Amino acid sequence: FVARHFKENVEPMGYKAFLVAVDREACALYKEALDKILPAEYSVPIYTASQHDSVRYPLVYKHQVSEEKEKQTRKTFVKPGLMPKILIVTDKLLTGFDAPILYSMYLDKPMRDHVLLQAIARVNRPYEIDDNNRKSCGLVVDFVGIFEKLEKALAFDSDVVNGVIENLSLLFDRFKKLITENAKPHLELLKGKIDDKTIEKAIDAFSDKNKREKFYKLYKEAETLYEILSPSPDLRDYIASFNRLALLYRIIKNAYRNKPLFYDDIARKTSMLVRGNVSVSGLKDTMNEVKIDHNTLKAIKEDHSSDNTKIINLINRIRKTVDEESGDSPYLIPIGERAETIRENYDDRQCSTKESLKSIEKLIQDIVESKKEQAEKGMDANTFTIFWVLKHAEIENPESLAYLINSIFLRFPNYNFNIEEMRQMKAELYRILLPVTGKGKMFSIVGRLLKINEKK
Repeated sequence: FVARHFKENVEPMGYKAFLVAVDREACALYKEALDKILPAEYSVPIYTASQHDSVRYPLVYKHQVSEEKEKQTRKTFVKPGLMPKILIVTDKLLTGFDAPILYSMYLDKPMRDHVLLQAIARVNRPYEIDDNNRKSCGLVVDFVGIFEKLEKALAFDSDVVNGVIENLSLLFDRFKKLITENAKPHLELLKGKIDDKTIEKAIDAFSDKNKREKFYKLYKEAETLYEILSPSPDLRDYIASFNRLALLYRIIKNAYRNKPLFYDDIARKTSMLVRGNVSVSGLKDTMNEVKIDHNTLKAIKEDHSSDNTKIINLINRIRKTVDEESGDSPYLIPIGERAETIRENYDDRQCSTKESLKSIEKLIQDIVESKKEQAEKGMDANTFTIFWVLKHAEIENPESLAYLINSIFLRFPNYNFNIEEMRQMKAELYRILLPVTGKGKMFSIVGRLLKINEKK
């Protein structure tokens, strides 16, 4: 049971486990049994050695680890991705060993009072593997019936115990309620075939920032419970709905976040579920992308999507264009920054839908014109970027000035790492720009050029 449960429930989340045996001999027996099912490096028994173990307890002696091996095991156990993944213990490490990565405790030893509470606290430590895999609680699998008579095992008031321990059945009831009641209005958005119209409707339904935040909170609670409970046959009737909820989360997050979501923000078991269903059923989670070229503005006018969907889709497309092309075309970086400002103002209701769409159309026009103008002038990317900044700052003779400024950048190739080079280069730039721009614009233009070069 332990091996199967660990492989199905704990390992997919990237966490680790304790197997608590009644004594040292039981630890050794568990090690023998686990090695028949799991690779030997998966588990290490940790217990105190006695002087005559080699004679009196040969099995215990066989699996004893040296002090050096125990020290190394303590270090590697707390690190994700490293062996071992299961520690078999009886007394050692139950208290005083800090391992937030510990998620599951298989309890095959009677315990009482502080020892029991401290052991539970071991698995309840919050932990983050990364930004998107957060452990909010742990799991105790009780083989000896301690939790059936918890009041007798713990000499504490019930309010001390409540909040520390919850039965899995309570977590399942909460998951069921979230899916069948709280999430029901959201699931209606993805009812039936999922196509561009369905996705557009879903995106429009969450145009309000506060509504999105409430949905994200609901989804993350359901996801956390699924990660704890899965795999379980009790979840069978709710898997399809939860999968749709996860898909809706991806759709909304992809539409309204700064960068594409892919599967990075979805917990591990949920990610496997969604990936499998997307690949098998062909479900969509993004709208067809708009290509930004000389035909884009015409396509916007002919598009029958809502203005909200147009704004979200176009900003995402501009962002992707800048991410993909700014390395070779750094003049696109300021355009990307303006797109983010438009998105933030629209999200905070500081600009109307019509105003935002008009501003985005201007950005698209700038992208198309900038590419065309660079080709016509035959400038390299760096010189043209400087020219583009000067032109939009309404500086006279931006073309000749751009060549001169680019030559200054080339003379100080290490300015990002060398304070003296940075000082000298800035002095040169100020000397060239001051007579043309005046003091106010001079600092602003130099700052913008340095920022663009830093992001390249």
